[in-house]
Amino acid sequence: MKAKLKLGKKYHNTLYTAVIFSILVIFSILTISSLMFANPSNNANALEYSSNAGINFTISPSISVSISGDLIIDELAPGSQSDSNEIVVTVLSNNSTGYVLNSTVGNDSTFSTYGTNLVNSNSSSAIFSSLAYSSTPTLTTLDTPSTWGYSYSANNGSTWSNYNGLPLYSDTTVVATLKESSTVTNTTGDKIKFKIAAYADNTQASGEYNNIINFTAVGKAVPVTIYQAFENAAAQPNSNIEMLNGYYKIQDMTPAICSAAEQDSDMYVIDTRDNEVYMIGRLADERCWMKDNLRLGSNDNTIILTDEDSNISGSTWTLPKGITSGFGSYTEAQINATYKNDTNTTSYGTGSGKVGVYYNYCAASGGTYCYDSSSGTGDAEHDVCPTNWRLPKGGPNGEYQALYLIYTNNFRNAFSTPLSGSFYIGSQYDLNDYGHWWSSTRYSDDRMYRLFVDTSGVGPQGTYYRYYGFSLRCIANNS
Repeated sequence: MKAKLKLGKKYHNTLYTAVIFSILVIFSILTISSLMFANPSNNANALEYSSNAGINFTISPSISVSISGDLIIDELAPGSQSDSNEIVVTVLSNNSTGYVLNSTVGNDSTFSTYGTNLVNSNSSSAIFSSLAYSSTPTLTTLDTPSTWGYSYSANNGSTWSNYNGLPLYSDTTVVATLKESSTVTNTTGDKIKFKIAAYADNTQASGEYNNIINFTAVGKAVPVTIYQAFENAAAQPNSNIEMLNGYYKIQDMTPAICSAAEQDSDMYVIDTRDNEVYMIGRLADERCWMKDNLRLGSNDNTIILTDEDSNISGSTWTLPKGITSGFGSYTEAQINATYKNDTNTTSYGTGSGKVGVYYNYCAASGGTYCYDSSSGTGDAEHDVCPTNWRLPKGGPNGEYQALYLIYTNNFRNAFSTPLSGSFYIGSQYDLNDYGHWWSSTRYSDDRMYRLFVDTSGVGPQGTYYRYYGFSLRCIANNS
């Protein structure tokens, strides 16, 4: 199904529908057959046979997405926001665990060069730029020339979302979730309303502006324990997942394993880099987290990390050995590991309560963000987490903050927080009083976002100086 968004007097947009089918569900009743022998009275030679016909039937999965029409902006008035008509997106599914409806823009086979923009078919240089995608959009109206975005209503138009940009189809790490259901919806279907809006000025070139919007309904799988999810993945053909010392390896975590696991499911895994064992779990933010502090570098052995076992930049990186002093800005390439990893401290939740290793930010970022090599804001792309894991994002829109908003009154137990204190210039501070965990997000040249916990509260978006030694937790990649 196609529609075009014309710019000038009319603007058209192209719209396709994509569907991913859910997991096959089979119901069967075991065939029962029996042979019965009867010897009726008064007739010793009479024989009677009976048998039962078994019943076996299959309910095949079905899921579909349909749309009610095209997205068209009839008149785009320069200098103000112009909305398209509203279309209705309907999802039908007999999947017993429900579905998730996502949306993206573009198609990687024909529109990859368009990105998330609307492109003028008369001139490749004339574009409408998409709003930046955000998981928590705040923009209610468009007021920047040559931009467009989408809005949707999951309650028949009584309230609408803020305007937002759609993620790119080929970026598998991000999708815009429009609606989620946990039940069968195969009678009348679930419906949402969807529209776009654009803003142009008098300099915008006229013509037809095109791209593709994809709606994808994905059936939910039946949740299992995170251990069973590992077992199921290991049992797949050509799987390379195997155990080490009786544990599944933390490096073998995948998005499929995490998404298949039920909430609050825990298990122990082993880190192949030093054979340390950690508890991990799937929390209510639908992410898998380490529930123990990282202990990599807890002894005097030299550890050489590779891009096959760690989230580092380049083929190898040597983790610096522990030091007992000078943990300040002039020794940022150093890591402090003086506090033994078998020490327990005041702890909440199901984790081990071990202090683990203190890392300054140079060490935490795998040597990629050090005192004399880089500056600015943003997220560090590399760190000392295992392969397929990374440091959580910090700040107001970070993953610490998102988790805190879910577990506000029970965060310390859910996150399993040992109050491990900190380390600075040869001394340990605040053991059993405070806990600090670095994020991947820079606040400024010298300060990084962190999670802070004490005996009475939680600070999910604080900042501190990067040459202090704090604890680390890792979060599984969702891509």
